[in-house]
Amino acid sequence: MTHRGKPLLRAGFSKVCISPSIGAPLAGFAARHGVSEGIHDDLFARALVLANGESVVALVSVDLLALSSEFIKRVRDGIQRRTGIKPESVMIASTHTHAGPVTITTFFNPEESVDSVYMDSLAEAVEQSVTNAWLTRFPARVGVGEAKVDGVGVNRRSPDQRPIDEQVGIIKVDDLNGQPRAVLINYSCHPTVLGPDNLLVTGDFPNFAIEQIERNIGPDGFAMFVNGTQGNISMGHSSELSAIGVITPGRTFERAAELGHLLADATLVALPDITTSDTPTVNALTISVNLPLKNYPPLEEAIKSLEDADAHLARLTAEGAPPEQIMPAKTRRLYASITNFYAREALGLPDGHLPIELQGFRLGNAAFVAIPGEVFVEIGLTLKRQSPHMTFVFGIANGYIGYLPTRQAYADGGYEVVSSKCQPDAADILIEKVTNLTEQLFSDGANGANSSPAFISTGERTHDR
Repeated sequence: MTHRGKPLLRAGFSKVCISPSIGAPLAGFAARHGVSEGIHDDLFARALVLANGESVVALVSVDLLALSSEFIKRVRDGIQRRTGIKPESVMIASTHTHAGPVTITTFFNPEESVDSVYMDSLAEAVEQSVTNAWLTRFPARVGVGEAKVDGVGVNRRSPDQRPIDEQVGIIKVDDLNGQPRAVLINYSCHPTVLGPDNLLVTGDFPNFAIEQIERNIGPDGFAMFVNGTQGNISMGHSSELSAIGVITPGRTFERAAELGHLLADATLVALPDITTSDTPTVNALTISVNLPLKNYPPLEEAIKSLEDADAHLARLTAEGAPPEQIMPAKTRRLYASITNFYAREALGLPDGHLPIELQGFRLGNAAFVAIPGEVFVEIGLTLKRQSPHMTFVFGIANGYIGYLPTRQAYADGGYEVVSSKCQPDAADILIEKVTNLTEQLFSDGANGANSSPAFISTGERTHDR
């Protein structure tokens, strides 16, 4: 079916449950003790497929902390076998909930083996979600817009809790009667309302946002959440304190619901103003980028530093030292364990570079860029401000390399900087490469055979703030 010689858009969506078994270890906090004791709300792999003739993109969100690039490749290959969708057209992002199963080896669970049985079932679930979405496509219209929300995320590294990104990116899919069928929201914030003391599986605040949006758009409504540049954005909880097990007030399911509903309300208000089209340009590109790796100490030195930190903490604990001595010792031990883990990992990267994939999508006049890390919000704001197009950033997508701080953040130090694998100029390189990628999406050569006029969103351009 065509309109004025243009292929008409077809869209499909699906979700498959990926909740782990009770008793599975939970990922996200180095200081968490114990395994999952129950499921507060189920976790899902959610997929949205948009097809305009032969141009197809598949957007997937999984309620997990993170996934490795190796796992992403495995699943993309499986999706291609089942649907024919090319790997470079499949984006798989983790919401970054800290109350899901262990799916990747990191410095806070280096000795925990990832459950291969669960990972097999996860691969099947993600592939099935995209396959179901592909097989249930319907004639549709799609639009891209934005909302503004305040009171959800704050900058956890800044005394005034700024800057933040108030923008909520929105992809709205309507049927041909104008009824909303699916909504994707993109917002920058750690889903860490629940802290290291929580032992219930949960998607955290995004789950409550999704549920409210789905209730409001109809009985068959579908919503999904994709995180943004949330590296230094949370509800205000200190990353250092969370990492060493200090429990701060307000980390409750009630608070998670409150924040999720704020996000949903802002989205629902914006939906009617988003203009849709049945002939948008749809394309995707991926590029490979090398980021400069930190210079880690020799492994023997890193091991010795960790042993010294362990001994220091053990001695203070045995002496009954006060909290003001124990807490810095715990932080020292944490930082030593991070350096030890990455020093081992760096042995496999002898050229001193960290290879990553950057992926870009174009939907009409909007660009979406997927980055496999926890990007600081200042970088995301810069990318949006510099782009001549409406641009959104998907974080923790298509792999996981940890934090990507700003150059200034390295001078300030702290947990996120210690946890980053990259040198300070990585942010500058990232901005340059993403800018080039976005330009390619809108070049004549990138439009392909299914090029068509861009549609216009009437939403407020909050990212100019």
